Amino acid sequence: MSEMILALYDCRSKQEYIYRTNRIKEITGGSQLLTELYDNLKKQAIEKGIRFADGGEWKNREFCFADFESSDNDAAVVYDGGGNMMTVYKNKDIMVKVNKLFSDLLHKKLFTVSAVFSCTPVTGDFIADRTALYAKNAVNKNIKIVSQPYAVLPFTQVDMRTYMPIVEKNRSNQQSFSCESLLKRQAYQQLKSSEAEKEKQMQQRSDAKITSIYLDDLVTEKGKESLLAIIYIDGNAMGAKLQELDKDSDGDYDSCINKLRQFSVRTNEAFVEKPIQAIEDMLWSKNENYAKYRKVIAGGDEITLICNARMVPEILDVYFKTLDSKNTNNYACAGVALFHSHAPFAQVYKIAEQCCESGKKQSRAYDSNADFVDFHFCRSAITNDMDTVREKQEAGLTARPYRIDDEHGGYSYNEFEKLGKMLSVIGRANIKNLAAAIIKGDAHYQLEMQRIRSRYKDTFDGKTNEQLKQYIFDIAQVYDLWFAVKEG
Repeated sequence: MSEMILALYDCRSKQEYIYRTNRIKEITGGSQLLTELYDNLKKQAIEKGIRFADGGEWKNREFCFADFESSDNDAAVVYDGGGNMMTVYKNKDIMVKVNKLFSDLLHKKLFTVSAVFSCTPVTGDFIADRTALYAKNAVNKNIKIVSQPYAVLPFTQVDMRTYMPIVEKNRSNQQSFSCESLLKRQAYQQLKSSEAEKEKQMQQRSDAKITSIYLDDLVTEKGKESLLAIIYIDGNAMGAKLQELDKDSDGDYDSCINKLRQFSVRTNEAFVEKPIQAIEDMLWSKNENYAKYRKVIAGGDEITLICNARMVPEILDVYFKTLDSKNTNNYACAGVALFHSHAPFAQVYKIAEQCCESGKKQSRAYDSNADFVDFHFCRSAITNDMDTVREKQEAGLTARPYRIDDEHGGYSYNEFEKLGKMLSVIGRANIKNLAAAIIKGDAHYQLEMQRIRSRYKDTFDGKTNEQLKQYIFDIAQVYDLWFAVKEG
């Protein structure tokens, strides 16, 4: 046991690697490269003679430390997901061999991913070993130098966004590519070919018709309405749930690893597999040709997908109903960025991520046992982040983020949806006039409200003035997309 090593592979700044460019092909390719990273590492290691227990598979497999110790296996994967992989090695020599393959794989296939490796001796107490491993990993993330596998000379042409050397040019469309761009595009083309092959095999199945890797397939009508949405959903307090697994444990490797594996499988099933299937079923039931979606990231407790801006409410409703937080104790926050299809994608994604974090801040007031939704409409040029816009332009005007349920008072997403549908009776012009009056000041708002109340007397009953004002402001932002069904 003294020679055995518990190791952790981790990639820092994963989102920065994926969204370093605004080119959607490269974003998709970068995401795919990270998704396949550890599977490719295990595959290469096995080809080089490294024996992984169960061939590197860990899902739904029982781990027995005594069996592993007495076997001729060299390594066992504890789990992989969320951008990292934990592994037990028989000794240091085997670990070094795999790490050499890992370095070669990073350089040849991903090029600039910043990877961190940490390890600790196996003592027999998994909880203590894992704590020591995470502590080393946190230190390594902060002190390890981020090295780049290229050099730029004064006469070198570089990519204007990433400052990487240009290694290839396409004369026909005047595009230039760095080595990283080419690797990502290669991964995209492989994914595209794989998806095309799947579609041939599944022409009679629904999922072949409601998923797309082309953004043009998602817009309502190209040239007339090209509004899309990025939906970023992340689980709440997953670290705390992991710690809960160890409460009644004595640190035994067998029980701890098996609990960890079961937790990882259940998490992926609850936060990704079941909701994605439910979303696909919902989209398949629609008649609209834009009722499709595109997965960017889906794994662990995290989902990032792109869809038509009009489909957002239904996708969110299906997701949170399937998550069923009350009965499963699984909670998540969703951030939505609405944007024009030609907008810089990397910047839009950051806004979706900021919206999700906005919800997470609110959920902490409920010990993270609450689901929240926040959204932001990226109009025209994106010159500020979401926090700056809220502070400078929307302070005191918006009620976002919204809590999904309406059992605790305050601002509820369910109430937001109900009110949005109800306000359709007063018409688009009145809603837009109210929103404009809110921005001008309370006196303008009160005057406009009195005018509308005189005609639609019962519409606003049961709402306090301040609460109603903030609901109306937020509804106006997305009224044309989510609520004005009859008006078009």
